[in-house]
Amino acid sequence: MHPLLLETPWFNVYSYGFMLAVGYSLGTLWILREAGRAGLPKEAVFDMLLFQLVVGVLGSRFLYLIEYAPDKLTLQYFVSFQSGGLTFYGAVISSFLFDLLFLKWKRIPFWQIMDCVGFGLPLGIVFARFGCFLNGCCYGGPTSLPWGVVFSGVGPQPVHPTQLYESISGLVIFIILQKYRNRQQNHGEIFLACMALYGAFRFLIEICRADNPVFFWGMTLSQTIGLGMILGSYFIWRKIGRTPGMRVLPMSKPGRREP
Repeated sequence: MHPLLLETPWFNVYSYGFMLAVGYSLGTLWILREAGRAGLPKEAVFDMLLFQLVVGVLGSRFLYLIEYAPDKLTLQYFVSFQSGGLTFYGAVISSFLFDLLFLKWKRIPFWQIMDCVGFGLPLGIVFARFGCFLNGCCYGGPTSLPWGVVFSGVGPQPVHPTQLYESISGLVIFIILQKYRNRQQNHGEIFLACMALYGAFRFLIEICRADNPVFFWGMTLSQTIGLGMILGSYFIWRKIGRTPGMRVLPMSKPGRREP
């Protein structure tokens, strides 16, 4: 498609990297907006997101090598980012663990911050996956549907634009969470809903993918992780619902102010 957005004698701007930066920046701004609305320390949240960017890239690179090239899991190949290869779920898992440790160290309510993350993460998905579309990676299998797309690096046959499927799913998740905002009963529900919804969408989209190997019981690694996210979110949701200290008081809901 258009992997190179801008070429100059000094530097090149690649579509995937550019859209990933746009998505992360917009997601960060939205997360900080939600943190401000909830009366949470925005400076600490920004620091967390800044460090999380590095952690997420390293985590996504690690999971990519585990999935696609376990025989090349060496330090030299790991840092060869110019060869390509990042897996979204690797960023999610590593970032979640980092956030858990960081927020515990800062003594900031974990699930309240993660709800803010849940609001902003879908925006990042929308733009990052559009970057995949421009780059021509993460494509789907052959299709005769009218919206099939021909990628020069794949062949002459139209394939599923699974990158756009994920961008649309990110937008749908974002809208659903905004609608659910005033119905939230416990801290953590927004983030868990985000994880469960993305896991479900990704599980279905993987059926149309053509570049992911089978990992377990006929499922790809992303489908396996997605299923785990759905189940994990469900059980944590129930546990949170039985924890009185996790209740969202009417006057403490985002967007509401005490008189």
